Amino acid sequence: MNLLPLEVLPGWPEPAPMSDLYMWILMIVGPIAFGVLVTLLVFGPKLARKQREDQAPATTEIETYSK
Repeated sequence: MNLLPLEVLPGWPEPAPMSDLYMWILMIVGPIAFGVLVTLLVFGPKLARKQREDQAPATTEIETYSK
């Protein structure tokens, strides 16, 4: 899957060939997973707070019942 013919400088060791699956994970899946993680860290507390507010009672006043 190498798009460019890469050459190693003289005196440097030859790198091990990478599989196509490893390239997909490194170039596509990894950045998407990192983006999802950052998004959850940023928006997660706001979404949790909103969900808690939706479940909370509408008023904070104490209701008293008299006979």
